[in-house]
Amino acid sequence: MIARGQINGSLFPRRLASLLAAGLMFVAAWEVGTASAQAASRPLAPNDVSILFPPPKSAADLANLIAVSDLAGPSGSPQRLFSDADFAHFIANAENPEHPGVPDSGARHIQFPDAVKKVGAWFVAGIRIDPGAPGLSPEIIAQFGRQPQIRLIIQPVTNGPDGFKVHDTAGHLIFSFTLAPDPPLDGCGPFPRFKPDDEAFKAILRDVATLRDQLGAGQFGNVKVSTAGDLNVHPGLVGASAKAFRDALKALIEKHLSPQRLNTMAVMGIAPPEPWIFVSMLRVPQAGLIPVPAPTLDGMHVAQMFSAVGGKHVVPEPGTNNQNPVTCRHAALQNPPLPQGDRKGVSTSEFIDGNVPNSRIIEIVNTIADTKKSHFFNTDCVSCHTETAQPLARKIPNFAVLGVNRAVWPKENWNVRNFGWFPSFLRGGPAAATITRRAAAETSDVVAFINSQLLNK
Repeated sequence: MIARGQINGSLFPRRLASLLAAGLMFVAAWEVGTASAQAASRPLAPNDVSILFPPPKSAADLANLIAVSDLAGPSGSPQRLFSDADFAHFIANAENPEHPGVPDSGARHIQFPDAVKKVGAWFVAGIRIDPGAPGLSPEIIAQFGRQPQIRLIIQPVTNGPDGFKVHDTAGHLIFSFTLAPDPPLDGCGPFPRFKPDDEAFKAILRDVATLRDQLGAGQFGNVKVSTAGDLNVHPGLVGASAKAFRDALKALIEKHLSPQRLNTMAVMGIAPPEPWIFVSMLRVPQAGLIPVPAPTLDGMHVAQMFSAVGGKHVVPEPGTNNQNPVTCRHAALQNPPLPQGDRKGVSTSEFIDGNVPNSRIIEIVNTIADTKKSHFFNTDCVSCHTETAQPLARKIPNFAVLGVNRAVWPKENWNVRNFGWFPSFLRGGPAAATITRRAAAETSDVVAFINSQLLNK
């Protein structure tokens, strides 16, 4: 038998250890809670998630930009983030987008100068952080799911015998953060409903908030920079902070992105000096990166063209569906495509190729800028890229670009940039930084969703 004193003697250390452990756990929990409270990030602002680089004016400015060819793949991998194979498909699909046997639509083909066909010519013009393509309204998420993305807007810049040049060309490299998807809704295959990888995406947001705080504390270039205010060229990418903040953004991209996340690309290029041609691409099993028929065309044609000259300015004419209830039915790779007769929508082609009153123009562009009504799968590329420049050029009374600094409003009706650099073939001079109303509306949605649903969660 064990004596009473032995029992007390054996239990006391255990009880003491248990109490000490409980106390330590309490202290640890309190410290974690306190640290979490201290580390809670302030809400992000529009310039934190839509980051526009200043357009370069000379070769010296390239040092403050990120060359696409300098972006590394995963740690320890010799592969670039934008691989040789993917770049080759990007160029080939841009120049020859239509599939064999498809009738000629009248849209011309992009023509790249030889210098632009080298990956070393391309630079990051902008970074857009988005927790939910194709849109963040409950109706869009119910139909398509939600695909978090980081989009790199890239543009070619060359410095050769013809001098320094920012080309009237842009691409989107779209990196997605998703889990195994949900099955598509009836009639909407082969497109599944996206399921977000929010844990991976929240890690990005924490790093974005940290960079914002470091910038505000003067840790880049010994100058304190605020990102508050309307969308503009990112304030951290000008002045004394520019090079150090550029380096931090490059490190963030390389930390979180990989070639395996690059599933979608898009390009806008010209057949010099115009027209402007839009093409989208998608990575599919076995086939790889392929040109995708435009969701608002006829189910066959890929490219859409916007021309400044000739009798018809928008070719092919789109069949939009942004005035019907949101649906995952469209004309891209769906068999059969959504019939034209079942679509109801507006596009800028109505007034670009027609004569309509100002009130109708405002009605059209307001619908296109409304992110709850219009998105990639129901509104054509030309409309989304002209809804701001065209009304401004026409001097429509009381038309304003809310949420965007006036310095970066598009100044010319042939400026089809949403978020990037526009080199005017009419005015010449340095390329103009450009942000549209549509980009501001998307950014507003993004900021509201991140701050309420993801940041500090």
